[in-house]
Parts: sequence; structure tokens; C-alpha cells
Amino acid sequence: MPSSPFDLDILYSRATDWLYSNLAIRLWHDLPENWRTQTRLWDVPDWLAAVPAARVLVVNWVGLANDPRLSHRDVTALMSKVNSAAERILLAAECVGTDSFQRQFQGPEWTALVDIGWQPQDLPADLASLPYRFLYYTPTQAERPLLVHVQATTAEQFSMRPIPWAVVGRATTGRAALVADLTDWEPGGVVFLPADEPLQIRPDRGRLSRVQLARLLAKTRFYVWASCHKFPYFEAFRAVDALLSGACPIKLDARHADGYAPLGCVLTDVAALRRFAATDAPVQLIATLCAELLARPSLGVAFAALW
Repeated sequence: MPSSPFDLDILYSRATDWLYSNLAIRLWHDLPENWRTQTRLWDVPDWLAAVPAARVLVVNWVGLANDPRLSHRDVTALMSKVNSAAERILLAAECVGTDSFQRQFQGPEWTALVDIGWQPQDLPADLASLPYRFLYYTPTQAERPLLVHVQATTAEQFSMRPIPWAVVGRATTGRAALVADLTDWEPGGVVFLPADEPLQIRPDRGRLSRVQLARLLAKTRFYVWASCHKFPYFEAFRAVDALLSGACPIKLDARHADGYAPLGCVLTDVAALRRFAATDAPVQLIATLCAELLARPSLGVAFAALW
């Protein structure tokens, strides 16, 4: 199969998971000019009829393979076409200990993995030979003015936000218990925990869009979450979403909080959050995290620097 004159194709699915589709679009727009002119962005059904570039970056293979617009034959053709590229790069934001991560490798034969987040991970033994690149997740250049504005938030401004906390994600027993504890501490929070529907994280399936989430967090003091697995992992996407809207990101994880102490935003439980919230520490944390992100390259520039 001939290759196109473009150096890189970025593939995503807009029909399965807005987090990954939004990531792909923002990444492409934020690439340095000399990269963007040599890179094409594809919603996966459209790419099936195109001549592939020499390098293909797949943003969340599981989402592509389960795109409802593709037939089984289409998925087979997609896998074959990805495998025809000289370089086949997987980009994922998954905890390596989970089934979600393992499913990313039930497809093409990847030549490299780009792991995006705030802390690099050790690959499992069966993937130890796969070239690994860690991409620190930062906002795009266009989003940086939002961080500059949020960084200047005062304690008084933060305290005037009308929603004390928000919990958003798929429903689990652990998250239901978290909501109960948060409500005992301070009623009036917002809970959005729809039943699990794998690979359907889209507004038309009853999920919040990124814009809707941002509107909620713009009125919220603490964006609180807990993992739905037992492994040590920090969900950087949640933290950046919180900061871009001026909310304080807080993960509660009694098992692994000590290991994430340098981040400043992982606490053991609601009791610890209650003590934390009673001080000026939340505003100080927001300012510190914004400063750290602003000191780093933007998303697309950081990606280009990996190569």
C-alpha cells in the first residue's frame, strides 16, 4: 500500500468517548506549525478510504475498534491498514494494571506507546520491550490564559463558589459511598453518576460533554473523585479539567495517598478533605498547580518534542 506525502496521521473516534476525541482534536490544533502542516487528523471511518501516512498515531484503540459506525469487516480492515504503516503508535491514558489498558493491545502490533498523564508508569513484563514515551498532560497554548486567570484566584473568590463539591463518573458502589460521606460533610454538592455503559461516554448517551462539565466546575469548589480500581494511578485529565474551570482537584485514595503526596491533591478520605478545606490550602494548591503547568510546554509542543 503506498504511503501519503504526510508524515503523520492521527486517528480517533468521535462516536465513542469524548475525552479521547477531544484530546486528539486539541493535540492536533496545538502542534507546532511545521508539524501540523505535515499531520492529518482523521475521524476513523473517513481514514478507511484514505492513503495512510508512514506514521499512524491511534488515540485510544479500544474506542476505534468499538466505533458503532464500523462493521466487523471495517474493524478487520482498519487493523490491517494500521499494521501497514511503518510506525504504529498508540496513545492512551490508562492505568497499566487495568483491563482497560490490556484491551488497548488487542489489535494492531504497536511499535511505540505514548502514555499521557502526570506520572510515568512501569509497563507490565509482557510489554517491557515496547518503546515507551511519556507525555506530561498539559493544557494547549489556547487554554493557557485560562490558567493564568485561575492562578490569581483569591480565597474569597473561591469561597463564593456556590457548589461545595462535584462527583462525576460512572456509578460504582465505592463512589456512592463517597457521595454519602461528602453529603454528611457538606450538603449541596452535585452528583452525576450514570450507570456504566462502556464506550458510550458521549452527550447523546446521557453523559456530560466537556463544555457541560466545565460549566459545572466553574461553579464548584472541589472536583472530587476516586478510582474504580485498586491500582496506584492519578487521573491527570480530571485535574486539568478542574483547574481550567477554577475548581480544586481532589482525588481520595486511602491506599496510595502517601505515594502521591508531592502532587498535593491526593488525600486519604473525606475527613482529610474537610480539614484541608478549612484552610487557605485549596487556593494555594490551585495556584501552585497552575504555575507548574504554565512552566511546562503546551500539549502539542510537548508531543512534538518526544520525537
